[in-house]
Amino acid sequence: MDCQGSVLQTTQSYLFEFVAPQANEIDSNPETLFNALRGLGDLNLLALKVKRQWGGQEVSAQTFGKFQELIARYSGALAFVQTQHQSAGGMLVASGNSRLQQEYLPRMGKGEVLLGVGFSQIRREGEPLTKAVEVPGGYQLDGVVPWITGYGLFQEFIIAATLADGRAVFGIVPFEETYQESGGVIAFSVPAKLAAMTSTNTVSATLTGYFLSQERVLFIRPAGWIHQSDRNNVVRATFLATGCGLAGLDVIAQASQKKSLPFIHKAWKSLQQELNNCRAAIREVQEYPGVEFSQKLQLRAWAIDLAMRIAQAAITVSSGAANYSHHNAQRVYREALVFAVTGQTGDVMEATLERLVSPNLNSQPREIGNKKVNSIHYSQVIHLSHVIDFNIPIWLGDPPVEIETVAQIHNDGYFLRRFSLGEHSGTHMNAPNSFYASGVGIHRYPGNSLVLEAVVINIWKQAAENPDYVLTVADILAWESENGEIPCGSLVLLYTGWQEKWFDKKAFINQDAQGKLHFPGFSRDATQLLIEQRQIAGVGIDTHGVDGGADTSFATNHLVLAKPRIVLENLTNLDLLPATGVTIVIGVLRLRGGSGSPAAVMAFLP
Repeated sequence: MDCQGSVLQTTQSYLFEFVAPQANEIDSNPETLFNALRGLGDLNLLALKVKRQWGGQEVSAQTFGKFQELIARYSGALAFVQTQHQSAGGMLVASGNSRLQQEYLPRMGKGEVLLGVGFSQIRREGEPLTKAVEVPGGYQLDGVVPWITGYGLFQEFIIAATLADGRAVFGIVPFEETYQESGGVIAFSVPAKLAAMTSTNTVSATLTGYFLSQERVLFIRPAGWIHQSDRNNVVRATFLATGCGLAGLDVIAQASQKKSLPFIHKAWKSLQQELNNCRAAIREVQEYPGVEFSQKLQLRAWAIDLAMRIAQAAITVSSGAANYSHHNAQRVYREALVFAVTGQTGDVMEATLERLVSPNLNSQPREIGNKKVNSIHYSQVIHLSHVIDFNIPIWLGDPPVEIETVAQIHNDGYFLRRFSLGEHSGTHMNAPNSFYASGVGIHRYPGNSLVLEAVVINIWKQAAENPDYVLTVADILAWESENGEIPCGSLVLLYTGWQEKWFDKKAFINQDAQGKLHFPGFSRDATQLLIEQRQIAGVGIDTHGVDGGADTSFATNHLVLAKPRIVLENLTNLDLLPATGVTIVIGVLRLRGGSGSPAAVMAFLP
């Protein structure tokens, strides 16, 4: 089970409460940065890619990307140093040295041991900067490691040095000046005077005859390994850039509220929409690893370009105050510069330059559909449906999900499975006959009723503080004061943040000892306003019910389904949608007389 829900919720709360208020000090003060890093350790968040048997969280690549983005949104410096440590953990997991695994991995998640990395130099062409020569019992290392982050923060770091045949040996060495009895030395420079993230204490190391024993070796990689690794992981660093973009949007939003200038809000909305398009495209690539390398490069360049443009916009709306080094806009601007070149390769540099001289490559709308009828103009398509599998959360008393293989290629010449699940399992749509005996079944919905415009109302913060929170009339009016009145005939989607709990069935259903459920939803009053005064086409939510868990009367379902309107439940990716301008397409199984149906819901972003 992926524990992404609890990991992301815990991370968000920690960042909002402890990191955000001192983000600028974290950027400049190594001690404050160290304390913030140890805070992540106290929450066991520093070994997310490490297997549970070693004390890690073993989260998915998707969850780790969201985590990286969250950290970068609140502190670029913290994001940068914890990335080094998480990378070291991943390398230890891949090591064949069980002794080192036993020594380090159980202590990495809580920060009892902190490791840096120093191997970017093996990317460089030409004469190796750091060389290794095999000697009895290990390797002799000589040369320079020009860039190591975390001096004074990390106790040790993983170094790489090049052998005569081009292979690279990786091992763990002290991150402090070291003199061996054999005469080997590791010496470090003073921290570099960087333009950004000075607290990260980036130094260079000089190794002279340093002996790396075989016991401290993680593995040996073939020549060119790092270049293939860079190609495989080209999208991974985009989450630091998109997190930086979100930080810039936060600055612009604050300026918009303070200065009340319509053009600032317009710019914020436009940049937010493009950033969400970019983030959605990156998530799609994560789910479909067969995407071509060239497309991944374009996404990396898009994220870098966006982070820099958003940072520039944050500087612009902050006016002269942005010149102060302690201003949030100034910090975000500097962080954007760092993330523009983090893990940079020649391919990434070329793609970034191409993007900069040919802007808007990924934000142009395309036209689909029959031009004789209404067309959908979109820049990105996002799945709003969860993947159906054995372990998804299901409503109490509903039938379990069952999947059985009935034909296999090696026996039958083709692959086929049968599946069984409840009509209201997974991401699904409710039909009127689920609450009204005389109501129509799911098969009676005409096709044109399943394509409609949507608006998104965000109550994540309220729901994080109170799991029983329900959308109020005041919430709707506040949303409309920023976005305009909810259009007649639209679908109202409610983002509560509950989608992040999907992989934790207990947390998603959230049943207490008395059997009562606790999750957010729509209130009766808010639903009545939406139906009677805004004449909406339906509602959707990322929880298991549009009615809050505490509402056993199913008031919202009854109100909405008094007519054949739309009720969607268990949606996901609502955080990637803009507040307005989204087109939703709903695919259902036309089960005759069905009380509902699992649904493939797609969002077309403008």
